[in-house]
Amino acid sequence: MSYTRERRLNEAMDSLNEAKTIKDARVSNLAVLTKLYHSMIYAIMGLFEIDDIGTLTHDDLINRFEREYILTGKVRKEYNEALRFAYNITHECDCGHMKEPADSDIEDLMPIAEEFVREVEG
Repeated sequence: MSYTRERRLNEAMDSLNEAKTIKDARVSNLAVLTKLYHSMIYAIMGLFEIDDIGTLTHDDLINRFEREYILTGKVRKEYNEALRFAYNITHECDCGHMKEPADSDIEDLMPIAEEFVREVEG
């Protein structure tokens, strides 16, 4: 495994662990969802061996992931659905009117994010 892939997958696992800690502390579902989202983004960066994101956006990464892994059937569509769900919430804005994800959103997303990171670890 390359250094970049290993580093990005470690960051993904760290984000998953932080999400669990925040969830257990009942701090904020939005904070948990943000950590779960970042775990998936770090896993994608590891998958593509991206050391420095440079001018790429998260949307660029997700679109590439969709083209190369979802549309080709290499991974389950459910991963992309979870990723897009989290992206849409975390990238809305950090405003007072922003929707707080429900407990059920976190319960649905957490196992998918964990499974996705583990699958990328391969």
